[in-house]
Amino acid sequence: MANPPDAPSPRQGMLHRFGKRLGNALLARNPPPHHGQARLDRFLAFRNAVAQVAAHTEQEQVLLDALCTLALQSTTATLAWVCRPDAQGNFNTLADAGRVDYLDQFAHPRTGLPIDQGPLNRVWREQTPLFNAPFPEGPLRRAWEERARRFSFRSIAVLPIPRDGKPWALFALYDPAARAFPSDCQIVLQSILRLVTETLEDWCDILQEREQARQQSILGAALKASDEGVILTDAERHVLYTNPSFSMLTGYLPAEITQLGMHVLQGPLTDPEALREIDAALHAQTFYNGTLLNYRRDGRTFWNHLSLIPIHNPEGALTHYVGMMRDVTEERQALHQLEYDAYHDRLTGIGNRRSLEDQVEVSLLRAQRQQSRLAVCMIDLDHFKPVNDLYGHDAGDHVLRVISRRLQEKLRRTDYVARIGGDEFVLLIEGYNTRQELEIILAKIEGAVTGPIYLKTGERVGVHLSMGVSLYHPPYRPDFTTLLQTADQALYQSKAQKGQREHYWIIVDGEPA
Repeated sequence: MANPPDAPSPRQGMLHRFGKRLGNALLARNPPPHHGQARLDRFLAFRNAVAQVAAHTEQEQVLLDALCTLALQSTTATLAWVCRPDAQGNFNTLADAGRVDYLDQFAHPRTGLPIDQGPLNRVWREQTPLFNAPFPEGPLRRAWEERARRFSFRSIAVLPIPRDGKPWALFALYDPAARAFPSDCQIVLQSILRLVTETLEDWCDILQEREQARQQSILGAALKASDEGVILTDAERHVLYTNPSFSMLTGYLPAEITQLGMHVLQGPLTDPEALREIDAALHAQTFYNGTLLNYRRDGRTFWNHLSLIPIHNPEGALTHYVGMMRDVTEERQALHQLEYDAYHDRLTGIGNRRSLEDQVEVSLLRAQRQQSRLAVCMIDLDHFKPVNDLYGHDAGDHVLRVISRRLQEKLRRTDYVARIGGDEFVLLIEGYNTRQELEIILAKIEGAVTGPIYLKTGERVGVHLSMGVSLYHPPYRPDFTTLLQTADQALYQSKAQKGQREHYWIIVDGEPA
């Protein structure tokens, strides 16, 4: 059996980074389509990745490891296995990846499940692929199905790997989805195994010729990538060549970067950890794929998605590195904007309900740990609807933005405000000592909200507020839902008593857990 999954070899780490680089590049250029096409695209990416590895190595084990590792990275399969039966009929592992503990049944007879009851033996015997195959009928079928169910395997693909015209090994993929291998993906899988077979056979007599073709293919492909910067260095990392896109991206001419070296792209804000990861990959002569902040010749920064590919000669010695650079500044900013939007109210910029839920978890844990107090305050604006009716929704939006800003200004650094919809806000007030101290804070909030607001037209409007307050204090341990419901009920009472109430708020102790 192979090494346990929690102890990956350096070679597996290299393949993981390569597969990730290829997948990132594919997604960047081709946004993922819907289900059926997306699955086919994953299998096509799997084939491209295997072809890349086949073009960059002359080692059988590296190719088989890559076949398994890239299968898991490119498809939805959770176990990939290359195996070969011995004289006793036991399947021995040549390479694997994923849920390898499932394979114990094939190595140890103690399971009581003989291999001739399964699809592996059938494919080995008939040398024809098998897809989405059920276990054959027989007394042991239920035992096989039960074990597969424990590992959430619902589909299997098994393909033969011949060599020199004779049966040599099997490649098996296990997938948690039913019928995970439709006909178009079956065609791609068979082409992948043909590629693997051809590669294994080619190594027998034309290894050196294929190595030269690989290196020419790598350089040619890099030069054709006009939208990416390409760098070629020798094994000592001296720059030998940069393409025009590199100069357009960085501002450095080939002669300048050859003289200055790649470190000139680094600056004060470049992450030292990213640089250490690059040095470690170069030292280990493995693939690198990552993003770091670099500097152009004019001092402007950009986010650089960098991939480094080591090139070896037929004897296995490192000869060159090929680097591929892509400016992902806009993509990174878009991602950050999506993350920001997920946790902030789009109109006012303060936290939204999702952000509030996360913040409450932190605040409750802190209050429990420090044995301090927490108030959950639900606010509803009074007389807000007439503003919308008289002056329009733009005026109402302006009022909400002004109130959000005022609430942030009046709250202490340890407090928090979120808008949860319409004219409803929730405040989290931490660390007050007495109810009187809390009421002082609430009075300041009233002054901030009820102060005059001037519309962009110059007209003056005003709103009032009602509030329900739910208190947490040790030793009670209520959850957020309970506190919010209590605050909401108190708010309802406050609004119902607007004509008689002394304060705009009603305070209620939170229920114990």
